[in-house]
Amino acid sequence: MMKQGKDQIHIINPFKELGGTELRALSLYKQLRPYANVKLWTEYNFSPKLAEDYPIRRINYSRLYFPKTGTFIFVGIYFRIGRWVYFTWPNRIIIVNNMPADHSFSQRMRKLSVRGLRSVEAVYASQQLKNTFSNSGIVEPSLIDINSFTPNVKQPDRNKPVFTIGRHSREDQRKHHHQDPVLYRRLVEQDCHVQIVGGICLAKDIGNIEGVELLKADLPKPQFFLQQLDCFFYRTSMEWLEPFGRVVLEAMACGLPVVCHNRGGYTEVIDNNHNGFLFETDDEAFDIIMRLKENPALRKSVGQAARRTVEKLYSSNNQQKIIDYYLA
Repeated sequence: MMKQGKDQIHIINPFKELGGTELRALSLYKQLRPYANVKLWTEYNFSPKLAEDYPIRRINYSRLYFPKTGTFIFVGIYFRIGRWVYFTWPNRIIIVNNMPADHSFSQRMRKLSVRGLRSVEAVYASQQLKNTFSNSGIVEPSLIDINSFTPNVKQPDRNKPVFTIGRHSREDQRKHHHQDPVLYRRLVEQDCHVQIVGGICLAKDIGNIEGVELLKADLPKPQFFLQQLDCFFYRTSMEWLEPFGRVVLEAMACGLPVVCHNRGGYTEVIDNNHNGFLFETDDEAFDIIMRLKENPALRKSVGQAARRTVEKLYSSNNQQKIIDYYLA
């Protein structure tokens, strides 16, 4: 039911590209829009591609064009916030933190609170991330449309490679582990096919290996990519601790067995050997993928458990709790 008489809700993010933080902001926008007057704002030159689908507004401090009252939701802590924030009167300020611990979060909290004169609420992408900070706050998974990210019910394509492993992320070297190219070579030697969306940055490391596809990160419908995979692999560099790992949850929603490094926020939803797999070493990852390759029944049972996990995490009751928090 539409909530009446609510203040405006303003979601602030750079919206420069379509990464996990932007998807979190846009998913929140879509969930809250039926209940309140929700607006998207940025201080940056935003992505024209995103602007085709979403009404993003550009903040202009000199012309006094910026949100002034209502609920402010800052999604992410990695971007600069201008002086305009000092000339606002929000009834609530919420900061969504989905970045590893550094000084940026405390600086952001101080600025938004105007040195303690206003209260600022914190939302964390995972319990693991929250534990690295001393601030109070709640833990909230990034909302995912599990009606779009669904298992592939079509008959398998008999012309596709025997076993296809895939992963996707934004185009960033930190999103890939330095040992991944070695693992990919081992896999294609075992007649596997590897597709890496957001992997153009690996071109020098991968070279021209038949069986490894490096694809651009601008997938219009990532669920279609996931639905044609047999297994999802994910590991980031040691320089980047994944706070949540939205892409892993999207793969699980598509009924895929996920094989992930035992390091990151997504480990909180993976029950090893039941709804997915966690590994420590390259040999462990290789052995798990080979087991999945040779055992279709295992792929199916783990994939089904993964889907059930995501359905429980994003049940209508849990999603409503998230919505109610922002509307309070």
